[in-house]
Amino acid sequence: MAEEKKVLEHHGHEVLQFVKDNSDLQGLGPFQRIKMYGSLLSSSVVAAELADFIDAEQPDICHVHNTFPIITPVVYQVCQAKNLPVVQTLHNYKMVCTNSLMFREGAVCEQCLGKNLYNSVKYKCYRNSYMATAAQASVIQHHRNKGTWEHQIDQYVCLTEFQKDKLISGGLPAGKVSVKPNFIGHDPLPVSHEDFFLFVGKIGDYKGLQDLLHLFRHNHQSKFVLIGKSDNAAEFDDFPNVKYLGEQSREVVLDHMRRCKAVIFPSLYYEGMPMVILEAFSHKKAVISRDRGAMSSMVIDGYNGLKYEALEDLLAAVEQLEQNEPQAKQLGDNAYNEYLGKYSEEQGYRNLIELYDEVVKLKTANLAASNR
Repeated sequence: MAEEKKVLEHHGHEVLQFVKDNSDLQGLGPFQRIKMYGSLLSSSVVAAELADFIDAEQPDICHVHNTFPIITPVVYQVCQAKNLPVVQTLHNYKMVCTNSLMFREGAVCEQCLGKNLYNSVKYKCYRNSYMATAAQASVIQHHRNKGTWEHQIDQYVCLTEFQKDKLISGGLPAGKVSVKPNFIGHDPLPVSHEDFFLFVGKIGDYKGLQDLLHLFRHNHQSKFVLIGKSDNAAEFDDFPNVKYLGEQSREVVLDHMRRCKAVIFPSLYYEGMPMVILEAFSHKKAVISRDRGAMSSMVIDGYNGLKYEALEDLLAAVEQLEQNEPQAKQLGDNAYNEYLGKYSEEQGYRNLIELYDEVVKLKTANLAASNR
């Protein structure tokens, strides 16, 4: 959202934000939490506030990123009443999954895809709580049954083709779902290809920790740098070729991104659109990733990176780039071309404006037709 705001303002557009902070919910007592769960379907307070905001500012379009839990889906009802076109970016799989990740107990889960979401309550999918899961499922299922998702949102924006296919199979209207990837700015500093592979992110099982440990146990020649929070940093002490830096500033992350040989991305779940991969591409770095979810759409095996599913293929991919520096550089160059064509700020701006123009024109035409 911040990147879109910045690039739109850079091109002379006025961007108005209607934002609520979920941190306001911290410290709620049991009664207040129950009351909050009871207002998830629709907030009359937010509806009045948003209606006044729209009347005062007269925007051309409403671009929604997240309504849960404070804003609630009432935003779509208000915008529809004001004849204001609505674009909804889907950063995850919340429309078809109560925990939004399609991931449960260490594995991909599609048990609710195309089914009633109350099915998820027995698994405590959201925050490991029956109550929280039921509340989340109630919101999604209520608005699915009511037709909110089909009739009150003019266009959905998915980040990858993979995500689009999953969400359509889960019930979103195919004619209203398009793909617009995230984008990032270009780092003008020079890059190099030094002798280490880089991992950036939360270091946990769902992000591929066990894959990394398997790699470290069987590869004693390559060098690896890990940046991110770990609940058990000591487990890396046994590997002399692994340098664990913990959580670091963005400046430190980008410095290592500029200098690494390639980036490893072993995530087990589908992901939305990992910014780490975009950062790698923008720094001319190949990505070694699991062949799953968003990664299956973003990483083209043998062109801008290498993909694996079996652990022996992960070992082979690292060894391949370790021994073939020209290939690592060529994949990195291809990755940079991919960045320029799909994920740069300028391409991101063009994608946004084309989307907004199309949605506004269609809304105008539909209103004109209904008034005849």
